[in-house]
Amino acid sequence: MRVLHFNDCAFVAATLVAEARAQGLDWRHLTPDLVRPRTQPRGGLDRLRYLPYVARRIRAVGASDIVHVHYGTSASLLRQRGVPHRPYVLSLHGTDIRTQWHDPRFHDQLRRAIDEAAVVLYTNLDTAETTLQARPDARHLPQAVSPHGLPQWRPRGRETGTPRIVFAPRWSADKGVDAQLGLAADLHRALPHVELVGLDWGEGAKDAERAGVRLVPTMPHEAYLDLLATADLVIGQADVILSVSDFEAMLIGAPVAALGERLPSEDGTQPPTLRGSRDEVVAQVAASIGDPAATAERLGARAWVIAHHDPAQLVPMLETIYRQHV
Repeated sequence: MRVLHFNDCAFVAATLVAEARAQGLDWRHLTPDLVRPRTQPRGGLDRLRYLPYVARRIRAVGASDIVHVHYGTSASLLRQRGVPHRPYVLSLHGTDIRTQWHDPRFHDQLRRAIDEAAVVLYTNLDTAETTLQARPDARHLPQAVSPHGLPQWRPRGRETGTPRIVFAPRWSADKGVDAQLGLAADLHRALPHVELVGLDWGEGAKDAERAGVRLVPTMPHEAYLDLLATADLVIGQADVILSVSDFEAMLIGAPVAALGERLPSEDGTQPPTLRGSRDEVVAQVAASIGDPAATAERLGARAWVIAHHDPAQLVPMLETIYRQHV
C-alpha cells in the first residue's frame, strides 16, 4: 500500500514517514516547501511559479493509494483540477481546529475538509471537544516524537559552571507569553548566576529580553535541538498541553518546567515536569538547577515520552487505519 503524507506540522509527518520506511513500509512525504510556495501567486506571470507545485501534487497523489493530510486547510489542495481522487486521512494539528474553525474566513473550508475525510485525527488533547463536535468519530493520535537522532545532553553548567535555562517556546500568545514573561523576570531575580536563553521570535521577544533573557536568532531544527541539549533545564510552554519541542527536550534528557498543569493523557498520567504556580516553579527550578541530572532521573520524563509518543508504536496504528479505507 502506497501512502503519501501531505504537508507537515512540527515535523510530525517527517517523523512518522521516517519510522514507517525503517519498518519497510511504502510511505512517502510531500514536505511543506514542496506542497505550495510560501506566498500565494497574485496572477499573471506570477502564477507560473505555482505550476510546478500543482504538477508535483498531481504526480505525488497519483502515485499513492491513500493520502494523510496534515493541517485542515491543506485538504483543499487535493480538490484542485487534475489532482487524482484518493481517500484521505486528516490530522488536525492545533491552530486549524482551535482557532481557524471559529473564524468565518476558514470555517467552511475546514468544515468540508473534515466532512470529506475518511478519518479525522487530532494531535492535541485541548482540541478534543471542538474536534469531536465537528466529527464525532474523530480519534486522538499523539504527536510523534522520535527518541532517535537527538544530540547528547551536555548541560552548560557542567561545562562552564554557569547553568543555562532555555525557554523552548516562541514569545507569542498561543504559547502563554504573558505568563512566560513573568516567569522569566522572576527567574532572573531569583537566579542571577543562571543564563536565561530564548528565541528571538514572537511579539513578546523584546519584552523577554528586557526581563533578562538572552535572545538568539531562529535557526534550523537541528541547531535548535543542539541549543536544547546545552540547557541545564528547559522551560516548556505555559499551556495545558506541551509542544513537540518540550518533548524533544525530555528525550534529550533535560528536565522541563512548565507553569500550570497539563491535561492527562489517555492513561491518566501527566507529562513529568516541574509544574505549578509561578512561585512554585521558581522554587523547584532553584532547587534543581544545581543537579539537573538528579532532577531528570527523578522525573523519568524520557521514558514517559517514549511510552506515549514513540512513532514505532504509532505507525502500525496508522497502517491499520489506512488499510481500512483503501
